Amino acid sequence: MSLRSAIFSTTSLVFLATSASADVSAKDIWTDWQNYMAGFGYSVDGTETMFGNTLKVSDLKMSIPIPEAGGNFELNLENVDFVENGDGTVNLVFPETMPMTFVALGPEGEAVSGALNYTMNNMDMRASGDLSKIQYDYSADQIGIVLTELVVDGDTLASDALEVKFSSNGLSGQTIMEPGALRKIVQTMALGATEYTLKFTDIESDAIVNFAGSMAALNMQGDSVVPISFDPENVNAALESGFAVDRNISYTGSNTAFSIIGGGDEIKGSSSAETASIGVTMNKDALGYSGSSTGVNFNMNGNQVPLPIVAGLGELAFNILIPVAKSEAPSDFALGVTLGDFVTSDQLWSMFDPGNILPRDPATVSFDLTGKAKLLFDFFDPTQLAAVENGEAMPAELNAITLRNLRVAAAGAELTGTGDFTFDNNDLESFGGFPKPTGGIDVGLVGGNGLMDKLVQMGLLPQEQAMGARMMMGLFTRPAEGPDSLTTKVEINEQGHVLANGQRIQ
Repeated sequence: MSLRSAIFSTTSLVFLATSASADVSAKDIWTDWQNYMAGFGYSVDGTETMFGNTLKVSDLKMSIPIPEAGGNFELNLENVDFVENGDGTVNLVFPETMPMTFVALGPEGEAVSGALNYTMNNMDMRASGDLSKIQYDYSADQIGIVLTELVVDGDTLASDALEVKFSSNGLSGQTIMEPGALRKIVQTMALGATEYTLKFTDIESDAIVNFAGSMAALNMQGDSVVPISFDPENVNAALESGFAVDRNISYTGSNTAFSIIGGGDEIKGSSSAETASIGVTMNKDALGYSGSSTGVNFNMNGNQVPLPIVAGLGELAFNILIPVAKSEAPSDFALGVTLGDFVTSDQLWSMFDPGNILPRDPATVSFDLTGKAKLLFDFFDPTQLAAVENGEAMPAELNAITLRNLRVAAAGAELTGTGDFTFDNNDLESFGGFPKPTGGIDVGLVGGNGLMDKLVQMGLLPQEQAMGARMMMGLFTRPAEGPDSLTTKVEINEQGHVLANGQRIQ
């Protein structure tokens, strides 16, 4: 996805679904709107007419090319009114239905075009402040998007072959703009009960695919910095010119149902989550993503599925942070994953444990990695990236890494660990071309022998392999407090010696 697509998906409708002191005029707001959209590459055309306290912009058309899709997006409005209220504020009045059109190339080069209606019921938007800081407060009873037409290679799809709908109740929000060479944007938005539907018939198989979902509430907040003019297709240049974003979306009460029916086959399923959030940060130095969900459940069944698949997670989370700019100094990186309290049905357990030998407690896998690395190329520069992919340039130097919260708990056993290492990139000989590490890791294992006994009993682990594993554990571990508990500390010292519990093994 290009930077233009990412920006478009989160900010291009700010004014369509978006009180301080001082004054703004209708002309001020219209001019700033044009400047803002033009900065993203939009072409904005309309006819301006002033009637008393109202600036009416009629036949308004906003369009933008989408090179990565080989087409363009266009929004047409019959009119938008900018109404001066006499107190230094301006109301923006939109039509309840706003048609949108798009043209693109499909995955196999086919010509695709379509039309959508964007609707807003009882929309209220007011601009206040002054030209240095414009505040938009907005609300609507309901907003919605409906696909009204889709044409593929000149053939219009029948209305029952494709259905795309989105609707949400109780929109409210605020957007604060600080225009300038670097435009600062602070945005908050809340939606109430939200529903969406995607239904289509696969042309090749005639299978009918259905997705339907809902959320109890959705919230978005974020800050952005947008240069007054930049090329959204050149991500590296955009970041260098100051583009930055820090955004988070969270929602509650998520439910999704899906089905695929055709050719005598049928697959159905559903998923749900009590809470969820998604975050993204992006600036000239780093790129970060994060996400989390609680109370996650999933199920699927059908005549092509041997038995129903049922799974649940108490917590599902991830985070990733990577440097994106070439630098002489080490930069932070991070990677974290949590799959917490995983459970599944007794039917699935019985497929590989029919004798009910293994404990069926919820399973967890989690770890957090942080560290320092020196990036040796600009991540978003296509030429430099190609050189790295072709093996012509080194991507990075690893300087330090820290492991925290390692936990693998399943079937009655639990593995935990923490560790810290630094790396000497001037010594590539001691460890066969890898930078020489210095540091250590502490690992604990509870229930390991008991788990091996059960695996032997089930016939999944041969007795001789279990004996070999126990001998290795005896060499590199020592007893810890509690029954069936082991611990070990593996270190690499300044001389490059590898030690296990103080005993040199290399």
